[in-house]
Amino acid sequence: MNVSSSPNITFMLQYTEANSQYVDYTNRDEAVKIDTELSLETNRQMIEGLTEDEMTRIQEAVPETQLNFREYIDYMNRSYATENQSEEITAVFTQKADYLQKRRLNDLKNKLESAYQNGSLLWQGVISFDNAFLAEQGLYDVATGQVDQKAIKAAMRDMMPTLIQKEGLSDSAFWWGNIHLNTDNVHIHFGLSEVESNREKIFYRPRGRMEYKGNFSQKTINRFKSGVYHGLLKEEIRSNLIRKEQILANLKADLMLSVYQEEKITSSAEKNFLEQAYNHLPLNKKWRYGSNARDFAVSKFFLDRYLDSYLNNGGSAAYQEFLKETRDFLRTYEGVYSTEKNQVYEKLRKVDGKTIRTLAESKGYDFKHHLARRILDLRERLANNILRSFREAAPQIENVHLKKNLDDFSEGNQKMILEQFPEANYVKSLEAWKRRGYILKEGVKPIEILKPVYEDYDENGAGIGEVQFEKTRVYDISQVSENLMEKKLTLKDLSFFSSEDLEELITVAKQKLNPTEKERQELGTYRYALKLNRLEEQQKTLQVRQKLLEQIQPLVSDQSFVDFKKQALTQELKAIELQLTPNFKLSDNNKLLKERLKSQFENSVALPIDKATAGAIQLPIRQLRTEISLVGQIQDDSVLTLLKGASTTKQAYIEELQTHVSIFQLKYQINNRNQQMEQLSDESAVKEMKRANAQEFAELKRLYTKLQPTEESQNQIIQAVSKQLQERKVTKKTQLQQAQGPIKLDTDFMRQLSSSLNRSQQANKKALMERARSDEREEQEERRQAQR
Repeated sequence: MNVSSSPNITFMLQYTEANSQYVDYTNRDEAVKIDTELSLETNRQMIEGLTEDEMTRIQEAVPETQLNFREYIDYMNRSYATENQSEEITAVFTQKADYLQKRRLNDLKNKLESAYQNGSLLWQGVISFDNAFLAEQGLYDVATGQVDQKAIKAAMRDMMPTLIQKEGLSDSAFWWGNIHLNTDNVHIHFGLSEVESNREKIFYRPRGRMEYKGNFSQKTINRFKSGVYHGLLKEEIRSNLIRKEQILANLKADLMLSVYQEEKITSSAEKNFLEQAYNHLPLNKKWRYGSNARDFAVSKFFLDRYLDSYLNNGGSAAYQEFLKETRDFLRTYEGVYSTEKNQVYEKLRKVDGKTIRTLAESKGYDFKHHLARRILDLRERLANNILRSFREAAPQIENVHLKKNLDDFSEGNQKMILEQFPEANYVKSLEAWKRRGYILKEGVKPIEILKPVYEDYDENGAGIGEVQFEKTRVYDISQVSENLMEKKLTLKDLSFFSSEDLEELITVAKQKLNPTEKERQELGTYRYALKLNRLEEQQKTLQVRQKLLEQIQPLVSDQSFVDFKKQALTQELKAIELQLTPNFKLSDNNKLLKERLKSQFENSVALPIDKATAGAIQLPIRQLRTEISLVGQIQDDSVLTLLKGASTTKQAYIEELQTHVSIFQLKYQINNRNQQMEQLSDESAVKEMKRANAQEFAELKRLYTKLQPTEESQNQIIQAVSKQLQERKVTKKTQLQQAQGPIKLDTDFMRQLSSSLNRSQQANKKALMERARSDEREEQEERRQAQR
């Protein structure tokens, strides 16, 4: 049984085998009054689907809907025996007649008998109207009880062919109906069947046989129900709705027209998104945004990023107007589509022929759901428009204005560049251009500069020892052209993405079956970018904690723990700084320090099992046990709350540290057994070790769950840092002129967060400038990391 409802119109549909006596039931004298018809006119227009709720009310008013097929036949037989209709016409109406002649009634019954013999189904429907709604539309006279049956029949007659067509019924489909006035609400009984059925057959377990599928899709029901509703609206209401729909259609058209205009794309990020969407498209396949194919996932990711940027920038004005008009349009139906939210009702469903009754709550009008569906539909249309353009030609987007990079070269090299190529603007080595997807134009001459090469470099990238100058070749952007299919995003391009974006990109990139060498390298770069992103987030979080520790005055008993944490934070920050520094900038001593500190502060969850050797877990476990010992001495738990960024106790803090120790130990034991199993030939011993590993994997899963924060224990420091970093990325990506203001936090201990982050940003400025000047060497480092 399909059920859906709204305050103004309720629709219920059930089905059984075809039965000619159902015609007699719908035509009962006590329910049908031909003389209570008003002579009114109506117009018809479709609206969206409605929600479910009022089946109980219909079942009370129309008790026969609860009977099974055999009971239903008996009920109608008894009803028919009491009927004594002698008029030449009946109250039955069809697609062609408002009142079916008595002599035509037998033709209808004969069709049903043929349908029954052929195994076709009979759909029994009830459409119930709220009388107040009919009165508002001028279709019901409250004083006299008269109903504009002609208008209601016309709305019904308008939508039945759509119902038949959408459900794929055969040309032999037929229907009839009656308007019944014997209940509190005016309602229509209708029957629908096929002489010869086209319906799909499915196996029905209770009767152990193949039968025609009876359920109609909810989409079909919604469309039918809403069409009947809209067909009964007043002219001015219908005209207003049509006007609103036209406004929305115009706004969609404006967005569609401007979503992909190559000459108007001035953002390097948007240029990258479109080019990456194009060069990851699967070959020899039809492209559509709604596809969930694995080989389309990366393209879809970049299309989404482009749409996000477009709707927030170039298309922002039209999009905001679209949202405003859509909200206004949807609120028009808020009192139409459903009953009140959270109203308890009895829900019935059939399982293997048995009626299951459960209590449920009405969902009401889900405004957010309807709005989200319309937004998704718009995005799908916009994306498909871009894909259609891609079928015609690859994107040919002019190079976005790049900031001159001549200042990155020494004064001597700047002079050499301009002497050879006066119009030079943006200069890079051939290797750097190739990495960005560019190839040399024919006949261009290289620009020669002198490159200093030192014996060694310190941690800031400054040369150490004797210097020698080597001639090297560079090229201006005007001397190269894009080789789009080879273009890959650099770490700088990916730095605009949040960690969540990068995680999604990695997930969809991993789905690709049989990736090319280029795609494998890209995946490596995505992973490395995510690693750097997380390190940056971790660095900012630690800097905030460090700042907070400097501002407290601990008890004497707590001083040792606070001093330990200050030292640990300094060391951990140093570890992150070294990891963020390319290896070519590190001295041998700093490379060793980098590995030692990285091991000391290794994350127990992130450590791969095959890396969990005795040497790898020794330092982090020692660090954890020292902290456990010192935590046991503290008397003021607020120190721990300060560090955690969430309310905690000493016992909970210690338990978390011990959980990390247990995870390290479990991973070591699993790894150790794996190593032993490779050397064993005794199958029983191997089986026993696998069983032991399985148990410890289950324990690992339990410990991971234990570390998951609850809603109450969410780390406010991490959340605030993540929010501000993402705001900065958005600001850079959309190239806004003014940075967003600092975030404001409510809790006292977090009030220093914004200023602390701003100072840390300034502290990193020099390092960032150094990285920019040594761009070429960073790219080499990036490539090595991506290939690991």
